[in-house]
Amino acid sequence: MAEIQKQFEEFHDAIKLKRLKENKGLREKRDIITDKIKNGVKTKFEEMEKDAPSLEFIDQGSYAVDLGIVPEDKDYDIDEGVIFDLYKEDYTDSVELKTMIKDILENHTNTPPKIKNPCVTITYSLEDEPLYHVDLPVYLKSKYNNNLYLAWGKEFANKDNKYWDLADPEGLNDHIKNSFTDDAKKQFKRVVRYMKKWKDVCFNSTGNSRPPSIGITIAAVDLFSFKQSYNSLSGKLKDDDLGALKDFVSKLKSKFILKWDYDLEKSLNTIEYNLPVQPYSNVFSKMSNNQMDSFYMKLCELEDALIEAEGKSDPHEACNILSPKYFGDKFPIPESKEARYEQVALSSAPSSNSAKGY
Repeated sequence: MAEIQKQFEEFHDAIKLKRLKENKGLREKRDIITDKIKNGVKTKFEEMEKDAPSLEFIDQGSYAVDLGIVPEDKDYDIDEGVIFDLYKEDYTDSVELKTMIKDILENHTNTPPKIKNPCVTITYSLEDEPLYHVDLPVYLKSKYNNNLYLAWGKEFANKDNKYWDLADPEGLNDHIKNSFTDDAKKQFKRVVRYMKKWKDVCFNSTGNSRPPSIGITIAAVDLFSFKQSYNSLSGKLKDDDLGALKDFVSKLKSKFILKWDYDLEKSLNTIEYNLPVQPYSNVFSKMSNNQMDSFYMKLCELEDALIEAEGKSDPHEACNILSPKYFGDKFPIPESKEARYEQVALSSAPSSNSAKGY
């Protein structure tokens, strides 16, 4: 079996995104936005002759749980939840406060803010190319329980498509962050990042054909197993990322079931995986049956590649199977045995000068 743990860890270092607290530029941009929202909300409520509510902000997404990767399209994103100390029962239009935030940030960047179903999005661009964006989901409380509710709906959506949806962003963060400890946690993070990079490389970025990162992440919380292998030279156990990744892919495949698609008139492999917190919704619900079937087939291809790589004795051959087709060109490929032998032979051969007695 090829020893390629070193290559996996080098790959991880190449694709890992710095934590928000380590990325001064993004952190400063986030803080500028949150300060602008605080001041803008205060001004808006004063104009309405109302007491301004207090606001809380909560980090969400891959930054919050330290699972980010450098995106293929270079469009980084930050998720920052905005929690108003207000009650949803007083705001029947769930988009009202999202529109307020959009108005506050209207001239903050060259690209106008956009109200999407789950959030308000602020995009930073350079020469019309997006550099990164900040997603701002909006939450309110309830008079009757301790839950948070997400403001769902687009700006001009009809009444049926605007509503308050149960949510637990902090609970989701805790569920992911507290699932593993020590070396198992480190390997869990690496495996999730490998899968995210595979997803970026092997799926179209438009529409819903690419499986959502949150789906892969919560599945990994349930299905990931820490793997180590015995090193006969050192007599110690060492992490086995290839084995852990292969095991996770196999377990994820097992969660698919065949479902008859009446429109396409054939059976397709589909998956349903629910959030572990409110609202317990299926994280793959936006994918069509056909897209889920494609997801399954690509998982099968990835599993086959991992099994083939595991069976090689030469690290060059093993890594050549995985890069760039499945993990992109950031996955390193060491020299082949033949190239290494040639180098050794050349370095040990007598030089022309030594042959002449110099």
